[in-house]
Amino acid sequence: MAHDHDHDVVDDDFDYEDIDIKDALGLPDALPPIRLLPLAELAAQARTAPLVRKLAALAGWVGKDGREVDEVGDLTPEGQAGAAAAVGVDAEELAFLWECALGVEWLVFDENDEDRVIPGETADDWAGDADESVVSSWALAFSAVLGETLESYGPELDDEDEEEDAEFDFAAQGMTMAILLFLARREGLTVEEFGEVLWENAAGGHDEDDDEAHEEIAEARAEWEESYGDAARLLLDRLKEVRAVTEDEELIRLTPLALAALHEQLVEAGVEIPLLPQTAAELSGAELLAMAPGVTDAEFEAEVEGWTAARGADAAARELLELAAEAEPGERLNAVTAVTALGAAAEGAWRDSLAVPQVRAYAKVALAQLSGADAADEPAADLPAELEMTPEDLAWVATDLLTLAIDEEFPDPEYLAVSFREAVPAGREQMLFDGMARSSHPDTVDVLDHLGEYHPDKQIAKLARTAAHKAASRG
Repeated sequence: MAHDHDHDVVDDDFDYEDIDIKDALGLPDALPPIRLLPLAELAAQARTAPLVRKLAALAGWVGKDGREVDEVGDLTPEGQAGAAAAVGVDAEELAFLWECALGVEWLVFDENDEDRVIPGETADDWAGDADESVVSSWALAFSAVLGETLESYGPELDDEDEEEDAEFDFAAQGMTMAILLFLARREGLTVEEFGEVLWENAAGGHDEDDDEAHEEIAEARAEWEESYGDAARLLLDRLKEVRAVTEDEELIRLTPLALAALHEQLVEAGVEIPLLPQTAAELSGAELLAMAPGVTDAEFEAEVEGWTAARGADAAARELLELAAEAEPGERLNAVTAVTALGAAAEGAWRDSLAVPQVRAYAKVALAQLSGADAADEPAADLPAELEMTPEDLAWVATDLLTLAIDEEFPDPEYLAVSFREAVPAGREQMLFDGMARSSHPDTVDVLDHLGEYHPDKQIAKLARTAAHKAASRG
């Protein structure tokens, strides 16, 4: 707990204001929209955070008259004992709270007496108890936890030896992990995944296929954990104490408080993350589809139900299918799934969609299922000709599905092969590629090129390259 005597403030590593988070973490220009809790509910949750209540208790103990600090800006031994007793913490936790408090102005050095600390603006805002101020104070405490938790983790090194000797660098890793949880808000992260990413980031990154590097990191991590404890567990426990994360059956998710704080920070960094209305009934159809990548399947289904109930099944089906015709493959598939769930109530909308090329194949499948048949199977005797799937229909659906498996930056041949088999029944590969070569799907050439380059089956890759050449020639 040491500071320069000029008491300017806190560690440089903690100050995120000069860091371009978007560029530093390679974030996209836009992320799926998000619904945040109303301010009053966020404030109510913030008031329950144990760590923030301890910061408030520390500021209360300091009081308006302040407390004496020594030449390096720490409490005197008597002061430390008194503060620990008043807040109900041990010396180690007091040291952590002290750094957090000074980091975000729960405490500040008295301008009129540099040998004293007094409550700062953040503590005053919290004590004022206005919802907006409480949430703002909580967000600052959250940022302090992200910045300070791992600051003193590991060996104590001299400044000149720090970069050269340290095997792991945990500077800014708290914020990095928080952003990662925000990006993974749909599925969350397991405790194991959280730990692995934290340690790999702290190690400076390495080739995913470098088994030797993996082993070296694992060995070094084990040694560090034996000496200094588990960095991931330390960070998670602090985040839980500030009510920033939940941990349920080994799955970690951000709380509404943390989502709101990080949303604000990411938007300020230049990432577009639209805010959604408070209820499903208020959503537009476009907003409904856009939110899907940021919520779980169960949450999306609940949103669809509420949105549909507000419009009526037929109107909802027609709006979703109109959007599906113009949407990207991911949103189109979400729209089709939502309309399919409406069952017979969507039959009229499906029939009208037989004339729309982008959703015709899905309409055939849905109408065949409603009639008790399966358009994807070999033509049944009682299946109307208008519902029989053509090679072009199959090619359209397969292209939609395979578009989602393409990752140009980090191609994954194994995943691509699995996705291909799910989209294309065995024995229909040639028929599919013939259909894709004639397809008007805008992603056809990209999908075929990707299959031709990365599919592990040489025969399928060759067929894809041939089809890609034909498709490109048509264009």
